Amino acid sequence: MSPRPSVVFSAFRSNADPRLQGWVAFRESVQSGARGGDVARVSGLARAGELARTGELARTGTTDRVAEGRDRSRGLATVADSGHSGIWRLLASNSRELGRSSSVYGSFAGARAHVLELKDQCDAMVATVVTGPSAGTHGWVVTIGERIVMTAGRWYGAASASREAAAGTIEAFRVALVAEDARHATEAGRRGSRVLSEAERAQAW
Repeated sequence: MSPRPSVVFSAFRSNADPRLQGWVAFRESVQSGARGGDVARVSGLARAGELARTGELARTGTTDRVAEGRDRSRGLATVADSGHSGIWRLLASNSRELGRSSSVYGSFAGARAHVLELKDQCDAMVATVVTGPSAGTHGWVVTIGERIVMTAGRWYGAASASREAAAGTIEAFRVALVAEDARHATEAGRRGSRVLSEAERAQAW
């Protein structure tokens, strides 16, 4: 167990993987729960609900074409990419999830490079509390400029708790160790995960 927070990477063999679709569905709930002036900015980033139903790969990032070009150069995945994809998660020293990526990535190299880029921009990160799908639930999103870069991984019972968690997550991300390998997400009915070899990363993600 690392004494510091860590960023870990999970790879999926298929865009229809139930674990990836669960991630997409939760992200949609968090983003659609933004309040006031943040609603348009958040909800316009992805058609995650539709993508989850059709099994297509979700896409995030900004909607303008310039940002889309930057995303592709970093390895962020789009619906036109191959079925292999992955995400990252920020874990506390006790392995509890603190936050997760708001994007699906088409390559491990792109995902890791983006995390390192984001770590240099922690001072520009802004946390916004969002309301959940039912009364008394709150989450958060972290943005840099107009782009959502990280979301909560669960709902909180109070807005104040969500706000404190988001602030702590940004500080944890700032000092987090970044994994140098990826793991295949565990398939339904199985336990654990397996580290991908360099050859597997080149072929599968």
